[in-house]
Amino acid sequence: MALNAQTLGVLLIIFSACGFATLAIFIKFAYAAGANTVTVLAYRFTIAALLFGAVIRLCGLDFRVTGKQAVQLCLLGGIGYGLMSTLFALTVLYLPASLAGIILYTYPALVSVLSFLVGDELFGWRKGVALVICFTGLVLVLGVSLTGLNTTGAAFGLGSALVYSCYIVAGNRLLKGIDPLVSTFYVCTAAAVVFVAGGMLSGTLIWSLSLQGWLAILGIAVFATCIGILGFFAGMYRIGATNASIISTFEPVITVLLSALLLEERITAIQGFGGLLILAGVLVLQLTGGSTAVAKTCDERGNMDKFGEI
Repeated sequence: MALNAQTLGVLLIIFSACGFATLAIFIKFAYAAGANTVTVLAYRFTIAALLFGAVIRLCGLDFRVTGKQAVQLCLLGGIGYGLMSTLFALTVLYLPASLAGIILYTYPALVSVLSFLVGDELFGWRKGVALVICFTGLVLVLGVSLTGLNTTGAAFGLGSALVYSCYIVAGNRLLKGIDPLVSTFYVCTAAAVVFVAGGMLSGTLIWSLSLQGWLAILGIAVFATCIGILGFFAGMYRIGATNASIISTFEPVITVLLSALLLEERITAIQGFGGLLILAGVLVLQLTGGSTAVAKTCDERGNMDKFGEI
């Protein structure tokens, strides 16, 4: 039985979250092998761009986009994704990883506000309830304590969340009519250029790694980049930016499970309850997904097209 667009979109975002959830695990392995942040990001996006290019060739898709679209997508990857990654790395320098994660995951609320302000989506009470449930569950999963909060780290974290929110909202607009594979290829290529050039100019790019290091970076490129980014873009195209960002809070639940399985980290009863809350929020969003009005936009020919149907 064929899935409708709403259900398929939800499944794609969950699939994406599972891919992104492996990022911290593989980065730990890469760091243990002697890699640094610039090296990990440079090779991550380079390998991902090559993989996306190969898939596009095999699928017989057209790489071509308009000049304006190419510039926009390159800015989305090179500046948007690159800046977000840099700010988040700085956040981790000042704050515990769990607290850095919870600050970054304020982005669903920011996406909701930004999408409403630019007229892309309408914000209803059902969406608000789903957001509160997911965010509450996320706090329990990460087990965050705000005692002794470092304001510098918090500022970097909020900056990362804000940049990521703008990236998502902009991507929701730019991806209309562009194949997700093609758009992701441009995003990854631009990010690769930024980090490779930055690493070479700063002398921080490591050219020789152990087998463990290369395998970890390959895992980042395949699971946390190709699967993560493509699944998110494809799902967002079907269900809208706000719903996509809310459902993506499923990611830390998978991270906790992987950490327990691969790193032998303990899962508490509170974390388990938080995971159930996140799943409940996703369920609320799915069951009430068809009831919110859609926003409209004019395409380049002056016709009215509906998008972001929630």
